[in-house]
Amino acid sequence: MDSIEKEKQELIELFGIHFETHHNLPPLASRIVGNLILNCRIKGLTFEELVEVTGASKSSVSTNINLLLKLEKIHYYTLPGDRRKHFRPSNLADRIQNHLKILHSEIEIVHKVKAFDEKYRISADYEKGRSVLSVYLEYVHNFEKLLQDSIKKINQLEQQ
Repeated sequence: MDSIEKEKQELIELFGIHFETHHNLPPLASRIVGNLILNCRIKGLTFEELVEVTGASKSSVSTNINLLLKLEKIHYYTLPGDRRKHFRPSNLADRIQNHLKILHSEIEIVHKVKAFDEKYRISADYEKGRSVLSVYLEYVHNFEKLLQDSIKKINQLEQQ
């Protein structure tokens, strides 16, 4: 194995550990994403190529591809005259958009908790809890703006 291939395999493993740890993906799904990120600079990888590069069974690769498609971590496209699907990682703006969806869900829950607390005032430290929630809401709204700005910038760069 030459040095470039060795370094690429180390990066794929780092991606694998990252997606396992921080996105709760199975090990094979994590390595599929890593392979797609590093190998899809020009064209996507086919199912057969993913089976080959991962060394996993067809059924395992198929199961993990379906999971990644459902989670919108990857997508596929087809070429005219070619019945095969070519897989690529979702673009960065789409991945950030998924973070934004999670954040919106969390904001909604925090608002409901805040309304519940204001309605019932069960906690002995009601004022302290209200202040903490306000700081947290400020944080998530700032984070939301950052994500939206990043999506906008990435989309502008990709359109150039």
